[in-house]
Amino acid sequence: MTSVTPALAGGAHRSHPRRRRRREALAPYLFLAPALLAVAAFVVYPIGTVAVQSLFDVNPVKHEGWEFVGVDNYTQAFGDHQVWSVFGNSVIWTVGSVALQLVVAMAGALLLQQLAGARILRAIFVLPWATPVVVGALAWKLLYQPDYGLINQLLGVFGLSGLQEAWLSNPNTALAAVVVANVWRGFPFIMVLLIAGMASIPGEVYEAAGVDGASWTQTFLRITVPLLKPMLMTSTLLALIWTFNNFSSIYVMTGGGPAGSTDILTTFVYKSAFSSFDFGYASALSMILFAIVGAGSAVYIRAFGKEALS
Repeated sequence: MTSVTPALAGGAHRSHPRRRRRREALAPYLFLAPALLAVAAFVVYPIGTVAVQSLFDVNPVKHEGWEFVGVDNYTQAFGDHQVWSVFGNSVIWTVGSVALQLVVAMAGALLLQQLAGARILRAIFVLPWATPVVVGALAWKLLYQPDYGLINQLLGVFGLSGLQEAWLSNPNTALAAVVVANVWRGFPFIMVLLIAGMASIPGEVYEAAGVDGASWTQTFLRITVPLLKPMLMTSTLLALIWTFNNFSSIYVMTGGGPAGSTDILTTFVYKSAFSSFDFGYASALSMILFAIVGAGSAVYIRAFGKEALS
């Protein structure tokens, strides 16, 4: 009896570290479980539902229930000339907005860096980003109003009445007009990141450049821009994703008109679903949109390496 007890005690002693190691190995997954459940419920499940629906003809106006059509919705999308026109608008909207946002944000960051005690001005510059999207879009819609809008009024005051336009009603100017409004709203986010990046650059670097006789342009191109590259990559990637997926600004200002001149993929998907009630086709377009954003982000990160996420 006495010979068995030590063996049992030794076995229990040896099994205890194993249980502890198992608990330690499971602990990270237990801490992550709430977040993973939330992602599964609010991200994975909706995307999976849309992916499944994209393989069916779902149109309650024409028929009841779901009719399996395979990849017909995707075939229809790639063969639809309107989709290609909308995709072109999306590219112009996204690239034009982000490029101009980057230029304006860099100019604003350099200005605020040079001005001492510019806290009030900095707060004013950030106001567009803090303004609700719908409020900002309605404000710009009023500015563009052809009869009493401020833009046409100012053009008249300065004797430029020939440049007055029905900015949002003219297919030739509507897309450029909404791009300008989006630049106004989006540049503060990039500017704030650039200001933070500039603050982290040691002053000794600029002093050494000044001693070596570097001009302002040389200092900017060879010191400021390279050291801001991580901030530039991160802010540009986020701005590209947000702008490409933007819906509210265009929908409030133009509704995708006139004649589809400001329709982008997000507004076109919305119209396909809630105006035409072709939910299967809209789901296929949504999956194409998701694939474009995912593939574009992957290519961007691959091209610029870890700097895009640092």
